[in-house]
Amino acid sequence: MAYHKQIFPDKRTGRRGGLAKYNADLDAYVSDRIQSSQTEFYEQEAFEVNEISKDVYGGVLGTFINDKTQEIKGNIVLPLKPNVTQIPLIGEHISVIEFNGQHYYTDIINKLNSPNENALAGTSDYDELKKYGETFTRNNNVKHIDISEGDIVFNGRFNNSITLGSNGANKPITKIVVGHRVTENNLFKQTIDRDDASIYLISDEASTTLDGQRVSGKKVLIKSGGIFISSGDVRLGTSVENDLEPVVKGLELKKVLDQLIATTQAANNVLIAANQTAITTLRATAQPAAILQAQELEEKNKEIVQQNLELEAAVQNSAYLSTRVKTS
Repeated sequence: MAYHKQIFPDKRTGRRGGLAKYNADLDAYVSDRIQSSQTEFYEQEAFEVNEISKDVYGGVLGTFINDKTQEIKGNIVLPLKPNVTQIPLIGEHISVIEFNGQHYYTDIINKLNSPNENALAGTSDYDELKKYGETFTRNNNVKHIDISEGDIVFNGRFNNSITLGSNGANKPITKIVVGHRVTENNLFKQTIDRDDASIYLISDEASTTLDGQRVSGKKVLIKSGGIFISSGDVRLGTSVENDLEPVVKGLELKKVLDQLIATTQAANNVLIAANQTAITTLRATAQPAAILQAQELEEKNKEIVQQNLELEAAVQNSAYLSTRVKTS
């Protein structure tokens, strides 16, 4: 809670009897009295966390740094903000204020200037060799995000981030990233082509790079190992009902195409057999015109045989079905 800290030690002694006389002793007494009344006012107090509550959402327990015996008002320190909660780790110092008989913490004190953890042994029973909580472990590979003028960055403890920034020309870009993979000057540099998963929202006249190509204009860029969308209604390109067409289901289409292909192959085989009979008859006449006609039918049969082979390959390979984009 708020407190005053005396700047100078109190050197006053008991008051002497008799009338005061202006001398060096009186001057020193007055000076000491003035100095001893001077204090520094602290509206917030540092508090070291040694327990994360399992019963009260966001609540923590621990020890005040300035006055170790100070009682925790409300029996627990709560997060000040109800909608944005930053859970500290055991051993981290937090800034605490008091309001209406309840202690609240506002922020984690940046003791180590690390986005991963800022635990530092102090007044509590915290030991650097212990865990920072039940599951959290230190990761020295987590770094701050490379920033530019005016950026607002939310730097997660676990190698994730949200950046509300610009392209350097005051054109807005928002980046949501997990798994940063590029480091420059001991900072994470958000790189959509190399990070694990990214969503970029870019505005008109802003630009970035995707798959080695420059991308600009009003766009949403998504890149990861896989993209899964689950919804009862997915509309691409427009939301106007009259302008929409249904997406083809690949496997259902394959069933229809396989039947059509089988029917076509059967018809082709009948045609090949009929042509072969005609070829035999024409060649038996030994007439030049008939021989020429037989040769034409032979070439036709070759084309039909090749068509059957290609249709069979289409059935077996299903190359027209995408292996990267799928729908339900």
